[in-house]
Amino acid sequence: MKTHIARNYHEMSSQAAEMIIHQIRQKPDLLVCFAAGNTPLGTFSCLVEAVHQGRLSLDQCKFISLDEWVGLGASDEGSCRETMDRHLFEPCGIKEQNIHFFNGTSNDLEAECKAMDEFIGAHGTIDLLLLGVGLNGHLGFNEPYADFEGYSYVTDLDSTTKQVSVKYFPDQKDVQKGITLGIKHLMQAGTVILIADGDKKADIMRKALKHEVTSEIPVTVLQRHPNVYVYMDEAAAALVR
Repeated sequence: MKTHIARNYHEMSSQAAEMIIHQIRQKPDLLVCFAAGNTPLGTFSCLVEAVHQGRLSLDQCKFISLDEWVGLGASDEGSCRETMDRHLFEPCGIKEQNIHFFNGTSNDLEAECKAMDEFIGAHGTIDLLLLGVGLNGHLGFNEPYADFEGYSYVTDLDSTTKQVSVKYFPDQKDVQKGITLGIKHLMQAGTVILIADGDKKADIMRKALKHEVTSEIPVTVLQRHPNVYVYMDEAAAALVR
């Protein structure tokens, strides 16, 4: 795992964005998966700026979702799809035909999982993956004790995830389940970028980098991935040094 420690959130976001820009310039038709959430927003802002400056084109990329709250869709503020639309897809003019996302409002979530697995399979594997990490070590909605050999699936949300969820929604949502790419998809990705900021992430980043690999802390599995870049600000890296 190649670790980079930035002075602050803005610098961390810029470094991660430059890595993404480099990857896309090398292969403009990447299959890309970006986590939605608060941590990636600065990185998205840098990518939008690069597109508007003409330094980056996302026109040939295909975008897939990492996860979604079951019961929420693109019209629900705070959903993963709505977040991506607002902060990346719409500002960059990404065409709908280049986006394949989980529909959390579907009546057949197993079909959603199958369709995602087939979409990824048709493109080989994910080329570029941007991840944040939960306070409990989750990646996407791969919660503690997730199966490391699984592909897309529906899961019960951990109590920590449900508690943290309130920050994403303007109105209280009773989110109990998530639909997510499995660990197997993440481990088969060509390049993984993991970002973390703030002192609240210091303990989990220490575990991510130093703890033995265990399904109890899903992020530790990235120690086994051959091509991971970690970007943290000084606060998130406080216990790593």
